[in-house]
Amino acid sequence: MSLTSLMRVSIVLPLLVASACGSPPASVKQSEPSEAEVVSTVEATLDKAVAASLTGDAEGVLGAAPRDDTFTFVTADRMLVGYDQALAAFRQTYAMLQGQTNQVIQKRTRVVSPDVVLVTLVSEGTYTDKAGYTSDPVGLGLTAVFVRQAGEWRVVHVHQSVAE
Repeated sequence: MSLTSLMRVSIVLPLLVASACGSPPASVKQSEPSEAEVVSTVEATLDKAVAASLTGDAEGVLGAAPRDDTFTFVTADRMLVGYDQALAAFRQTYAMLQGQTNQVIQKRTRVVSPDVVLVTLVSEGTYTDKAGYTSDPVGLGLTAVFVRQAGEWRVVHVHQSVAE
């Protein structure tokens, strides 16, 4: 059963109990997913974005971003504000590449509150351009802020640093 299905069950079950019994006992509460479940869900979402980056799938990379101006992506001296601006920039970058590699070296995921998760990671990868040149390994630092909106985890802010 998916996390979304579990959340729906946890919301619907008390309502059914309330309608059948008048009002639910004080012990029946809407249950929140455990911290481990939250971490697993957020990390799986991030893993999908990384996999999409390896194939140059800009829409997949931004799959968890809200489709509005609440999303921000910062890298080097550039700040992309909003989904549309970020998507255009990712498409432009991926149009120049044949492919990429990326291996996560270290990752830390912290549940800051029931609706906010912070992921920080260090990775190393290469890129191959359309001419066939493959770069030396490049180190990356990344911080992503995930916020639960309407029951879905959305990445609202990403900061990426490229090591020189």
